[in-house]
Amino acid sequence: MATQETPSFDFDDLKQEVVNRLIFQPIGLLAAVVRTLPNAAEEGRRVVEGPLQTAKFVGDMAAGVMKAKYGAQISDLEGKVSDVRRTVEGAADLVIKTAQSRVGGFGAESQPRTTDDGGAGEATVHEAEGSETVGGIVGYESMTAAEVISHLDGLTLSELGEVEAFELEHRRRRTVLGRVSKLREDHH
Repeated sequence: MATQETPSFDFDDLKQEVVNRLIFQPIGLLAAVVRTLPNAAEEGRRVVEGPLQTAKFVGDMAAGVMKAKYGAQISDLEGKVSDVRRTVEGAADLVIKTAQSRVGGFGAESQPRTTDDGGAGEATVHEAEGSETVGGIVGYESMTAAEVISHLDGLTLSELGEVEAFELEHRRRRTVLGRVSKLREDHH
């Protein structure tokens, strides 16, 4: 019967492998990092800069072609988007103002005061800022479209005309001009 040999096991080889993996490899890795670290940023820049410059060039070319081909349409569309944005902002202001008045005027909108003629009136937050009065509305220039609209109902035809003239000359807010026009029609 044949005898089986047991493999020999060399503890010296095992010790050397453990020392290599736990001591010398980490030290060697650290040395390699320290040696290449000063050049790592430059190497990274070389790797990334070329493709970035190519992408920028291609993007600039595409933008130039699109502008040349569709420039007038893009400008027209930008103007329309701007008009829509202003209209939406005005409508949002109006909705907020209407909601505030329906809920009991939450927020510091107004407080009682005495007018120059001794009567009671409303002082707005904008009066404290010392803003201009337009059409009898104190602080007009700093008001949103919704705030202006909330003050229009009690104005005379002359005051509505002053508001309209100011808007046409300065801000041209469609929501304010539309409400002034409607109120002027209602006066007739």
